[in-house]
Amino acid sequence: MAPLLLSEPWDLHSDSAETFQLTGSTSSSIISGSGSPRIIAPFGLETRYGPRRKFLPRISFPFRWGGDICIAFQLPLNHRPKKTIHDFSVDIFLPDGIHDVIQSDVVGRPDADHGSDLGRKLDSFIEWQIHCFSELALAIDESTSLEMEEKSQKIMRRNWHSVRRVWIDVDKTEAIMALIVKLAQDNDLLRVFESIARRPRRILLRYRENTQLHRIQELDSACIRDLARRPGHTVAEKAGSRQKLLAVRRHASVETMENQVYRWVLDRMIRRAKDYVATNRHHASSNRVQAVARCTRRCNAWSSSEHFQTVSFDQLQHPIQPNYSLQMDERYRHVYRTYRELLREQHVRDDAWEWQRILWAESARQLVGCTLTEFFREENASTPYYRFEGEHGVWTESPIGPGPFKTKAGPCIVIDSRDVLVNPYAWIKNPPFDFALYLGTLGCDQVLFWPSSRTLLIIWFMYWTGESEQIRPMISRSGKALRIFSLDIARFTYQHYRCLGLVLITDPQATGKKPGVELEIWPDDSKMPEVVGLRIPFTIDQTDSVEFKKLIDDFMAGIQLVVDKAIGL
Repeated sequence: MAPLLLSEPWDLHSDSAETFQLTGSTSSSIISGSGSPRIIAPFGLETRYGPRRKFLPRISFPFRWGGDICIAFQLPLNHRPKKTIHDFSVDIFLPDGIHDVIQSDVVGRPDADHGSDLGRKLDSFIEWQIHCFSELALAIDESTSLEMEEKSQKIMRRNWHSVRRVWIDVDKTEAIMALIVKLAQDNDLLRVFESIARRPRRILLRYRENTQLHRIQELDSACIRDLARRPGHTVAEKAGSRQKLLAVRRHASVETMENQVYRWVLDRMIRRAKDYVATNRHHASSNRVQAVARCTRRCNAWSSSEHFQTVSFDQLQHPIQPNYSLQMDERYRHVYRTYRELLREQHVRDDAWEWQRILWAESARQLVGCTLTEFFREENASTPYYRFEGEHGVWTESPIGPGPFKTKAGPCIVIDSRDVLVNPYAWIKNPPFDFALYLGTLGCDQVLFWPSSRTLLIIWFMYWTGESEQIRPMISRSGKALRIFSLDIARFTYQHYRCLGLVLITDPQATGKKPGVELEIWPDDSKMPEVVGLRIPFTIDQTDSVEFKKLIDDFMAGIQLVVDKAIGL
């Protein structure tokens, strides 16, 4: 089987799908980057991307297709700042050659000075997701129950009560916490920075210059050679009419590595502060926003002070190799510590922008997990695990899904593709269910399975940055694909399974001052919906406590609707 490029997760079951074969005869393919395009390739085929030829991350479930076992790969997005919507090209390396995949209509990442409204909405949405994962990964709230919670060297173990406090029960009266807030509120650090701005560390630079005889203090070998070449017998004669000789001079300079790093830190703090204030403008009166705004003014003043106007950091190669002063000097070691924190934050944000589709799937898993643990009781309490930093958009460790749950229709098992991909060979060689090797044909991310009633609730975490008008047709296409899938597994397994669908899709164009979760049902004219779509606005973080609670209540009501249909209520 030749690798395929799909525009939507369920395209293998869609007749109207935008599908391309990536074979040796094709050099480039153009596909919409507004949704969740992916590459389908035979399992075991090496699929790499970019100049460094990194492996593309796997998504969804391994599946059987046309006699082959296949797997899906996620495509990256552009993490570099761009002012507008643009085309993004990435080289895909396959055994038969290099294929240029061009994603059109990609939202540009804003920077401190430029960016579209949609780009800033998306940036705020990504920041909110990073904040939630970071809060779960880096701190334990002593006011909550610490039952089954612990911190190891690389991961944090949590209970679902703590997770719900971060994702759905959060107090929205204050702007979100961020590194720039922590730095802006660190008075000791700011005093150190002010001290450096007033009295920066200097070094004496040696240079040679024609100098008056009475001011000469040092000569080196080059100066002596110059003296020997001059005409005359005495020093006075060699000095000539101007009575000057080449001599070694010294002058103080602030052009040191530690000052360049200090200047970079100030510039980075200013950029992050501007981003934070713009993102949290709906919390303009917040103490955190005001502290960051004050920090911006102080950093601007320090950066433009007389000592640092000429200091440039353009030649720094990150990450730098610290010198003695950055490691041992009482003041500059604080600069280096801040530099490392800012560099780590930049890496996390770059990774989130590059893999924003996977990041949304991670966040949607959290929202679904919080909702299910609120609705149902687990047979055995599960505990999610969180990384300290995201990688390829992934912040959680297996086991991902909660459950099994006790419901009125019997036990409900959560089957998560992330858990399957930890050991895909076991899923392929010893499928736990007779339908297991066909789930991946839908490109879904999670499945809720009720064995007693043979009911499947297929869940997609769909990332969308295009026009809102295209969401309803997408949900319709997912429903039609689900019908075909239901017929296929009945034919392959000789069992009838009742299949329902849930699409959690982002809606960047949601309008109004109070964004909410909108519900889509397919078929439109049916009292028995087969697919329920929940449109999640990018502005979910730009709400107060009342608006956020209403939004979460709408979200949970939508999930309740489809779950009730699944268990026959």
